[in-house]
Amino acid sequence: MPLTNYHRLVRHSQHHHRHHWIAFSLLVGGIAVLSLASADHPLDTLGFLRAFSGSFFIVVVAYILSLIIGVILGLATMASPKIEAVALPIVDLAQNLPTFAILPLMVYWFGQTPLVVITILVLAMIWPIIFSVVEGIKGQRQDIAEAATVFGATGWQRWTHYLWPWLRPQVIAGSVVSWGLAWETIVAAEIIAGVFGAGYYLGALGDGGNVQALALGVFIYMFLIFAINQLFWLPLLHRYSKYTARP
Repeated sequence: MPLTNYHRLVRHSQHHHRHHWIAFSLLVGGIAVLSLASADHPLDTLGFLRAFSGSFFIVVVAYILSLIIGVILGLATMASPKIEAVALPIVDLAQNLPTFAILPLMVYWFGQTPLVVITILVLAMIWPIIFSVVEGIKGQRQDIAEAATVFGATGWQRWTHYLWPWLRPQVIAGSVVSWGLAWETIVAAEIIAGVFGAGYYLGALGDGGNVQALALGVFIYMFLIFAINQLFWLPLLHRYSKYTARP
């Protein structure tokens, strides 16, 4: 994600603080109303939370893998102008390939296992991280890079003291996008692959015709994702925004 887009994302989250409270109120209100409406066919809330915790674990594993692989591929893509000229169009093309096209093959090869869902999530999540690294390297300040060279920063030292601190805000912004993509993708992936989790649980409610419980489950699902973003990702985004040079 370009540095300018990173700051735009930070400003957007800061200027729409009131909208966050509106979204919170709507979600809580929706949960309350649907809880009353589904009194005759109640949702097994604890069962759904257990399913969500399984999905959360899968998303965290997929994110860690996406972060490691994405940063490595981003750095490799920008290793030199010649490599960039060849690798960047390939990466750009690869991100447009339909992720779910390989899902039937994954199920055939590995069965109905979390590995299938993790693989699909990585293929969906990795691209914002790769491009955040690419754009971060393109936007790096030459004076800071030269200062790192002058002070003898090489190899691992250069990565820990210069390059990673510079890339970290952009990678966090790319991670926010990746995290959102994961929660969009995992519902369909769990249903198609038959892997137990929040998506599979919601799919089972739909198949059973329990519309009220399904609607309540969807609202709880959105609320939990909203809470994770508010409690973790947005504070992290704001924390590192002050360490970047504004364009």
